[in-house]
Amino acid sequence: MSNEISIEQRERQATVRAAQFARCAAELAAHLPKERAGGSAVAPAAQQNPFDPAPSADDPYAPELAGRDGLFAAALNSALAAIVADEWPGKEAKRNGYVFPASDLLTLIKKKAQDPTAESVVTEGGAILILDQHPAPAFPAGTPGTIFGIEPRTPPRGTRIDVDALEEGDQQAARSRHGRGQGILLSAHVMALLDLDGHQSLQVLGEHQADRFRESALHADVDFRSRAEAYLERIGEDEAERRADAAASPSIFEHPREECPVCCYETFQVDGYDLWGRVGHGQCLVCAYTRSPDVADDEGFAAHLASLDS
Repeated sequence: MSNEISIEQRERQATVRAAQFARCAAELAAHLPKERAGGSAVAPAAQQNPFDPAPSADDPYAPELAGRDGLFAAALNSALAAIVADEWPGKEAKRNGYVFPASDLLTLIKKKAQDPTAESVVTEGGAILILDQHPAPAFPAGTPGTIFGIEPRTPPRGTRIDVDALEEGDQQAARSRHGRGQGILLSAHVMALLDLDGHQSLQVLGEHQADRFRESALHADVDFRSRAEAYLERIGEDEAERRADAAASPSIFEHPREECPVCCYETFQVDGYDLWGRVGHGQCLVCAYTRSPDVADDEGFAAHLASLDS
C-alpha cells in the first residue's frame, strides 16, 4: 500500500497536527513553574517564600497535573509528525499510512543531522537545528539615546530540537501511559517541547494561548455578571438607589463613569479603556460588577468591527 496522498490531504493533516500540538502544549505551558527568587517576574503579593529556590530545568514538572504524560506524548507526536512531513514529505509515515512514533521520528531527525547532504539540518550547541527556509531579517538597532535605542537582534536561525531532552521526556511519559509506574517529567522536557513551535509547520502556540486567555476571561465575566445580579437583588432597589446617589458625589479623585451593564446606573467606574478606546474596564460602585481589561478588549474589538461595517 502506498503512502502517497494528495496535497489537500497533506494540508488537512498539517492543520490537524498543528491544532493538536497547540491544544496540548498550551495546557502544559500553563502549568510551568513561575520564577520566584532571583529575578522574579511574579507580583510580590503572589510570590511564595522569597527564600525558596527559583525553579530550574531539573525541577519535576507539575506533579499535580493529571494526564500530563498523555498531553506531552500527544503534543510531541503531533509536532514531530508535522515537522518531518513538512521537511521530508512522506518520511513521517509507514507504507500503510500509520505515522511513526516520536522515537522513530527523532531518530530520523538525528540521521538527517549526520547526513552531509542535508543542508537544512545542522548540529548546534548540543541540539539539532532545522534551518528556516525563509529566515526573517535581523531587527535593526534604534537611535542611540532615545527610547528606540535598542540593541540589534538577530532572529533564531531555525527550530531547535533538543533530541536528548525530548527522547527522555518521551520515555518518562510512556511509563505511566503504559502502566509501568509514574514517569518523572521535568521542566526541561516541556521547554524542549515548546521550542518545536518555532518550526514553520507549527507556529500556533501563541495564538492558541491568546484564545485560551480570551475564553477564560469571557467565562469569568459571566460569573462576575451573575454575582453582581445576585448582589443587586440582595441589597434591594432602595439601597441600590442610595448607593447610586452617593456615588454621584463629586470627588477630586473621581474616575470617568459609565452606565453599568448590570444595574444600569451611571456608576461604572472606569479604570481604563480597551485598545480602541471604546469600552471601559473597571468596577461598578453599586452592584460591584467588574469588567476585566481582556473583556473590554474583546468587546471593544467587536465594536470596532461594527463601526467599520456601518
